[in-house]
Amino acid sequence: MLNMPPRLSVVVPVYNVELFLTDCLKSLAEQTMTDLEVVMVDDGSTDGSAALAAEFAASDDRFKLVTQENGGLGHARNTGFRNCDPESRYLAFCDSDDIIPPDAYQLLVESLEETGSDLASGNVLRLRAGGKLVQSPMFRKPMATTRKRTHISRDWDLFSDRIACNKVFRRSFWDKHELAFPVGTLYEDAPVVLPAHFLAGSVDILKDPVYYWRDRPGSITASRAVVRGVRDRATHVQGVSVFLAQNRPGEAKNRYDAYALANDLWYFMEVLPDGDQEYRDAFLTHTNEFIDQVDPSVLDGLPLRLRVMWYLVREHRMDELIALLLQEKREPGAFEVSGMRKRVAHYPVLTRPVPAPVARVADRDLPLAARLRDAQWRDGKLHLSGYAYIRNLPVTSGAGEFRIGWLRAGRRHVVPLRLRRTDEPEATARSRQSLHDYHRAGFETTVDASKLRVQADSGPKQLTFQFQVGIARGGLLRRAFPSVREASVAPPVHRPDGDHRIVPAFEGDKLVLHSERVDARFETHGPGDRSGTVKVTGVVRARLVKDELTLVLTHGATKTTVEVPVTVGSGAGAGWSRFTAELPLAAVEESRPADEDAPKSVAYSVHLVGTGLKASLDAPGSVHPGRYPLAAGPDGARRELALVASARGNLVISDRPVQPAVELASWTDDGRLFLEGTFPEDPEHPVELVVQNSAHREEQVFPVEFTGPEGARRFRAELRPDAVEGPGGAVPLGEGNWYFFFRVKGAADESGDRALRIPASAFHTLPATRSLGGRDYTLERRFGDQLLVVSGSVLSAAERGPRAKRLLSEAYAAQRSEPLRAAALYSAFDGRQYSDSPRAVYEELVRRGTEVEHIWVVRDQQAIAPEGTTAVEHDSAAWHEALARSRYVITNTQLPEWFVRREDQTVVQTWHGTPLKRIGLELAGTAQANAGYIATLAERARQWNFLVSPNTFSTPVLRRSFGFEGEVLECGYPRNDIFHAPDRAKVAAAVREKLGIPAGKRVVLYAPTWREDQRLGGGRYSLGLQLDLAAAERELGEDTVLLVRRHYMVTDRLPDSGTGFVKDVSRYPDVGELMLISDALVTDYSSLMFDFAQTGRPMLFHTYDLEHYRDTLRGFSFDFEKRAPGPLIPGSDDLIAALKDPEGAIAGHAKAYEQFRHDFCDLDDGRATARVVDRML
Repeated sequence: MLNMPPRLSVVVPVYNVELFLTDCLKSLAEQTMTDLEVVMVDDGSTDGSAALAAEFAASDDRFKLVTQENGGLGHARNTGFRNCDPESRYLAFCDSDDIIPPDAYQLLVESLEETGSDLASGNVLRLRAGGKLVQSPMFRKPMATTRKRTHISRDWDLFSDRIACNKVFRRSFWDKHELAFPVGTLYEDAPVVLPAHFLAGSVDILKDPVYYWRDRPGSITASRAVVRGVRDRATHVQGVSVFLAQNRPGEAKNRYDAYALANDLWYFMEVLPDGDQEYRDAFLTHTNEFIDQVDPSVLDGLPLRLRVMWYLVREHRMDELIALLLQEKREPGAFEVSGMRKRVAHYPVLTRPVPAPVARVADRDLPLAARLRDAQWRDGKLHLSGYAYIRNLPVTSGAGEFRIGWLRAGRRHVVPLRLRRTDEPEATARSRQSLHDYHRAGFETTVDASKLRVQADSGPKQLTFQFQVGIARGGLLRRAFPSVREASVAPPVHRPDGDHRIVPAFEGDKLVLHSERVDARFETHGPGDRSGTVKVTGVVRARLVKDELTLVLTHGATKTTVEVPVTVGSGAGAGWSRFTAELPLAAVEESRPADEDAPKSVAYSVHLVGTGLKASLDAPGSVHPGRYPLAAGPDGARRELALVASARGNLVISDRPVQPAVELASWTDDGRLFLEGTFPEDPEHPVELVVQNSAHREEQVFPVEFTGPEGARRFRAELRPDAVEGPGGAVPLGEGNWYFFFRVKGAADESGDRALRIPASAFHTLPATRSLGGRDYTLERRFGDQLLVVSGSVLSAAERGPRAKRLLSEAYAAQRSEPLRAAALYSAFDGRQYSDSPRAVYEELVRRGTEVEHIWVVRDQQAIAPEGTTAVEHDSAAWHEALARSRYVITNTQLPEWFVRREDQTVVQTWHGTPLKRIGLELAGTAQANAGYIATLAERARQWNFLVSPNTFSTPVLRRSFGFEGEVLECGYPRNDIFHAPDRAKVAAAVREKLGIPAGKRVVLYAPTWREDQRLGGGRYSLGLQLDLAAAERELGEDTVLLVRRHYMVTDRLPDSGTGFVKDVSRYPDVGELMLISDALVTDYSSLMFDFAQTGRPMLFHTYDLEHYRDTLRGFSFDFEKRAPGPLIPGSDDLIAALKDPEGAIAGHAKAYEQFRHDFCDLDDGRATARVVDRML
């Protein structure tokens, strides 16, 4: 037991969190503040949580376990408080699925002891499923800065600081006000925390993160559209409002009520489209009860969008409210305007008007939207182009609208700019609305650099000009700094002469031009006169040299300095003195931080320092970068001292791993991208050029050729971005930003990747654009000097954005009345593949010689349509027309919500797998349910003529899942006919040859499904690889090839040893051909198991997250554990052991396998496609 009372008591309610509890309790045990107690309250857990908590209590006498029957979070917290040591001085609460950073409680308690405040609160980060920490939006503003001894009445942003777990309370304060959490309700934090903020004499706010709040799909805060949730939240909101009416009437209550309408209750309003009728009725009842006691001036003061929505709530116009919510989600802040002096907003989705005072338009509702799209130097002038318009007003031309731009540096320096109007289709495409056409909003202007010049010997040394544009029309004047988010990178430094330079920069999402006098300039570098040194020479203005000078290098991370004596001489021309410094390499090496977590690459800023002088060194692009070898780093990697120009044009000296430097990056006449440069390191292993998508981390790999002696190695690489070869043929790099890296072939991870960088001397060559195969590819730089290629959209601006979608859907509706074409439109996975049952139907129609035009949907050109067919890009005008006019439509995914089958059209829905996982309507009420999508399913299903069922088990499940009442073709899956085809052995041999699989090697296919909680970005998900590939190769590599097939929703890098053991076949078009050559299948919950069962070959199930997937993430349509046709193996080692003898591993599952085939392969006989086509025709 503790000899003295703990300073801090931490209450941890525990309920069914065995997956996360150990991490939580471990984070508490490892707090730097050790004199604490942890009171764990098991609230009737039905999993292993209580046992885990008991283990901590047994091993650490600071932990105490209290058990009780389930009573909810508030009850458990109150129980924990009652069991705290009464002598502890401070109190905290921690939810048992979250994590406390190591120094959190020390920071909070020390702050309270310093200030005497009643509570201290800190920043909160969200803990993503993959372990990534991101700022919680809810706390971004209130925790932006540290403020001691503040109060909510002086800091209204603290309304957002309404959770208990990022705080430490003074125990005497908690006792004095008899604070306690409400019992039996959800969202129990705010009714305690917000009154506590007002009751406190003062509070301390820390910007430091003190709490990692875990994202969990099944958590209370992740499921909103439930009656209990809106009831409890409205009750608590009203309780706080009543508290303020009694204790802080007037401003505090009104501010809180407005906050609640815009945040706490909006949180439940925005999910009304996802809720059922009971939820919608409850929302109207409980929110109106709250609004009944809100001052009308609070509603009048809300922003336009909320003012209209809450008016609809008061009027019980639920259908219109839902329509408006859906429009706002698609097109935020968009409306039409009537009136000139008293403008009123109109929302086309509303069937009845709202009163003019409610719909009044304020100046803030008509902001100027301005974007800078390009900025380039040409012939000494800076050419700027972009677009600008007043949002929600149509663009006018002529005298009705006056447009101007200017550069301003303070009040005295203004340079007016004439804006020339241009067509800019991207303005509409990127406007996120469908009501207005902004294509005439484009502008161009030119900046004469001479008008920005500062004086060489007098006046300010620097002027900073900011670029603004303005529009005046109809009594409105709007101005803005054009956002630079659509531009790639600031133009390079411009030097009209040796005395002056202009430094463009993107700062705070706007363009600024720094006009600067040059006081010192870097000129040459080379080996020093003394061994182990680098000589740096340059010039400095003679009038600034008053005494001895020093070259000072400042470490970017630690701010430690390296000081080097400078020798000043003459011979530099009128007004200039020459300087020389010899930098010892050892001094840089010795200044490295010993911390293992120190940045791999550290840039030293460089200044020439003397009496009255601290000048950066201008680094002209004509000076070639310097590279000198340094001692290896702690990881053994070779390092170099690099003298390079920063994006601001100053000399920077970097201590970094040896980097590849691109000296030439250009397009060849035939569309190849050619890269050439230096890479002094002599790699011990082969190096590949990796091109990685920044949004979803998809990668492509290309060979690199190295020449030259060690220490002076040169490289050459080339690629065709429009034709990247893969196992299924050549496809372009998909839309997005693709960065270039060198990576050692077979590297286990990305830690050793070296970004390709381009020197300042080549900045002027970028951007460089080439149009290939229907899209633009632009070679650019970002982050100063990092090289990338941007693959543009294959869709035109007229096919992108909400307005284009509306116009194309209207065109589709008109095209439905035009004659049908004798055409068949095929869509496999929304155009991502040429595969699956649509492929089988296509090939059967070709075999029969059916006289129809064959049209394949492709998405982002990532699928290769068969020769002799027509490819239409998903979302394009041609795609819309094909949907409207093709006699046959064959798809394995949902068609668009707006698609309406014509009377003489035939739509065949094949779907794409036997439903092990719950899908469609079966997901209703779960954390993964998309209520908006679910609500459309029955109507979508009515557009199908036939639904193909792969087996008799699936027929009722598919009917229920999609609400389909039409004809089901119980005929088996066309895609599975390949397993019964007479020429399947020949096909298998061809596939093995195409993939380069050596004769005699057995093939194992590893094909896991995707997981919704492993989101990466760009609509893609992480592989989350749990199979130890290195261990698998050690045990199986001699006689096995492992084919890894990622789900089409999954990207992420796949480690490759380079030996051929692992082959990434994710881009192979048709997984059926891969299953045909596979001797065993490893999956988890993928529907491929039902297809592969027809082979009779072994199946092993890597079920490392079975409970989570089954109970939280998706759930199953039958008892998978009971009916699985092979062993369920959670661990990687056990799985590898089973793969040594797959037949032996499944020996005990022979009856289950036989029953599985009976239940799920009962219709497959090789004739499924013929039956579908017979019925279709």
